Amino acid sequence: MRPAAPTSFDIAIWFLDRARADDTYLQPRKLQCLLFLAQAHFAAGHEGWPLMPAFFVVDDSGPLDPNVYRALQNGRPIMEETPLAPETLKFLEAIWNRYKYSDALRLDQLIGRRGIDEVAVCNRDQSEVTLTAMQRMFGAGSSQKNKSRIVGPTLAETATGRKVTITKWSPARKKTAG
Repeated sequence: MRPAAPTSFDIAIWFLDRARADDTYLQPRKLQCLLFLAQAHFAAGHEGWPLMPAFFVVDDSGPLDPNVYRALQNGRPIMEETPLAPETLKFLEAIWNRYKYSDALRLDQLIGRRGIDEVAVCNRDQSEVTLTAMQRMFGAGSSQKNKSRIVGPTLAETATGRKVTITKWSPARKKTAG
């Protein structure tokens, strides 16, 4: 399948320019998370079709495309930009609007929760997160599956307005004579 964008750099530069247009600084790790999320959401919404030709790994600091990370470590490179299709631009704008107020740590935590069943995401040993894995993580039904895996109490409100903690019911055990 031919990716929607010719290179990962075209998408990275779009995010850098978009942040500059909003007069914000885009941290390198947040950029990497945005690239990962864009690729994952695109694959999930387009039957596994890649947004860009990219190779993602996950380390202790989160997901990254090591090639883009290394190329951008000294700042934005001077390169000729390739115009992106209007549909791709609309998609990228939606990703930006959804995640622009989240910091890199929060985005990494989101990816970690969604990738709870993916070995590369859990191990954080710089092994590859495949496009198929991304599609599973962010595809239809994945958020419901992973919501049940989030650790912590669930709070609700009764009809009278009292706050209660919802826990899984388990029958009382009978004490055995012994």
